[in-house]
Amino acid sequence: GAEETLERRRRERERRARAEEGTRRVMASLAGCAPCFFCASSHREHQERERRRKRRRRLCGKRCAKKKEMKAKTRSRKSQATMGNSGPLSGSNRTVKLIDLSDKIVPYQTGWQMQKDMLQKQLDAETALTTSNYGGNEDDHIEKILFEHDALIVLQHEKVITLGAGSTTDNLKFNIDEPPKDLGFEVHRCERGGEVTVHLPGQLVLYPILKLDQRKGASLKPDLHEYMRNLEEVALLVASSFGVEKGHREDGLTGAWANGAKFAQVGVRARRWVTYHGLAINIDCDLVDFTKHVVPCGIGDRQVGSIQERLLSQRQRNSQKDESRRQQKVSVEIAADRAFDAFEKVFDVSLVR
Repeated sequence: GAEETLERRRRERERRARAEEGTRRVMASLAGCAPCFFCASSHREHQERERRRKRRRRLCGKRCAKKKEMKAKTRSRKSQATMGNSGPLSGSNRTVKLIDLSDKIVPYQTGWQMQKDMLQKQLDAETALTTSNYGGNEDDHIEKILFEHDALIVLQHEKVITLGAGSTTDNLKFNIDEPPKDLGFEVHRCERGGEVTVHLPGQLVLYPILKLDQRKGASLKPDLHEYMRNLEEVALLVASSFGVEKGHREDGLTGAWANGAKFAQVGVRARRWVTYHGLAINIDCDLVDFTKHVVPCGIGDRQVGSIQERLLSQRQRNSQKDESRRQQKVSVEIAADRAFDAFEKVFDVSLVR
């Protein structure tokens, strides 16, 4: 009993002593250049082997990175070979389908769903672009696919207040959770950029569903800022065609302006460079509705205008205008035709019904 316990403890102490001695010998060999206790190699040889291992890992990492880069370049070359040259295409296929509902008052949900349906067609068409057998002229085929599902929806909306994806409710003049019963407007939050705005009859709304692609040329390159400037240019051309003077853009603000009043609003969204939402031009609408319930576009210190209102304002400022210009008729139907011409000019396309 007791003797066996003492003997067991003695053997344990001896085992620990031998282990500690072995550890001291290893540390001593590593500290100098004495042979390693385990492999008979010197400390310097250990260091050299470790350096070689680290170098191999670095080289391996560089080789892997280079392989990935080469694979990416190969995929890019294959993609270009499949999808055509990266330069802009030009030909007879630069057509955009026109869905002209400008003479109708369309519920917002209906117009919204039309956009989503056209958007999905565009996204699905990308698969066709990479998997089709071309046959014939490759550039013509690519151009046809690039423009095949482009569309322009033009309409008027029933009275509706829309908020962009990041819009604040601070620009609403009512409680969005408990809107007044006599509001007279639907309220929707949608995906577009920008702050709160109003749609109503007498306002022409353009929803371009376009695939932005470098091969389509400068007017349709994948740059949303440039795309919005093009939409603003469409609005400015429409206003100018009616004789509105001093149409311009405002630094730091979107939309189209004339003599300090904003008459067109721009709010867009894109998925995989396919655009939806778009441009609203106030032609001849009740401007009181813009400021009665909301702070339009979150800009409280600027006037909201329309093409009709801007022309009336011009007449009051300048009575010397010729009679034909002063009596020029303004209507959504006429504005729609001029918007079609402006869109074709700015985006270098042909609208087909």
